[in-house]
Formats: sequence, structure tokens, C-alpha cells
Amino acid sequence: MKKAIMICSCSFACPSMKDINFGELSERIRMEIPHDYMLVHPRLCEENGENLMADLLKDGVAYVTPACGIEKQKKLLRDAFERAKVPMDDRWKPVSISFKTTEQAFNDTLKAVEEVQ
Repeated sequence: MKKAIMICSCSFACPSMKDINFGELSERIRMEIPHDYMLVHPRLCEENGENLMADLLKDGVAYVTPACGIEKQKKLLRDAFERAKVPMDDRWKPVSISFKTTEQAFNDTLKAVEEVQ
């Protein structure tokens, strides 16, 4: 199964992500974590983020989403998965990077990617 990493930066302004350098995080992920493709979006939960996800999501891909809290992601990303007809329960691995450092966000993303089948 292909692996996609979809990072939401929460507009690079959310106080809960103030200790994450998204440039460094995305470059480390690109270089050090095996995956098929990655994107960084300022707000996956907003209309244009949902539209992007609805166009990109497909069967045969496991989606890892480093972003806000897991329960919040489930609520905010649900519509995009539903519109793409991709079930969240077996194709989606959320990663909470809220209140984490760049290193912690990287390690949590690595662990999640390793866990997806």
C-alpha cells in the first residue's frame, strides 16, 4: 500500500504549534521517512483543503496526517474522506503534533508511518 503524509500547519500561526519549524519538519520527513508522497497545507480543514483532499484521496493509499489533536482531526477531516468515498477507519492514521517540538512531531510521524500497513 502506498503511504501519503499530509501535514496541516494550521496556518503556521496556531499557538499550539509554535515550537514546530514546518520547513525543517517537512524536509526531515522527505529525507528520512519512507513514503510515496507528502504535502503541507495551511488548513486541511478549510474548504480548499477539503477540496484538495477530496480530489487526492483514493483507495490503496494509507494517509498519515500530522496536524491538530486526533479527535479534532476526525471531526474536521471527516467530510473530505466521505466525499472521496475513502473510509477513515482503515486508511487514515492521525498524528497529533499540537504542543510538540519539531523533533517530537518528526518522531510521532515516523512511528505512525511505520504502523500503517
